[in-house]
Amino acid sequence: MKTLLLFTAFMLITTRLWAQNTTVVPNSKEFYLEKSKKQNKTGWFLFGTGIALSTAGIIGFSNSDLFDSNSETDVYGFMILGGAIAGLSSIPVFIVSANNARFAASLTFNSDLFPKQNSLVQNHLPVIGIKIEF
Repeated sequence: MKTLLLFTAFMLITTRLWAQNTTVVPNSKEFYLEKSKKQNKTGWFLFGTGIALSTAGIIGFSNSDLFDSNSETDVYGFMILGGAIAGLSSIPVFIVSANNARFAASLTFNSDLFPKQNSLVQNHLPVIGIKIEF
């Protein structure tokens, strides 16, 4: 009984020690911007592939004989289905790409110099701005 209790306590302590690190290192704006660009390219690739597959499948399906049961008609049907799936799967990729582009925008706080009119004195005024890089 003692060994079971000690083993359980040891397992609970070691699992906490080997658990994932809770400190999060934030990524840079460039990381999110690059990730957004790659996902945008992937989205357009999936969309274009879906359109091309669906168009080729529709053209081939309309030219094939429907009453003749051969595998050529089935291939065109699968091309239409694959094109539709590829086209629809591009939508979540575009959404994630837009979210990463939004993460790339940063809130900046600066103190800028604004000269008064007809004066030699310049004032430091706090400025809040949003900087979006594309």
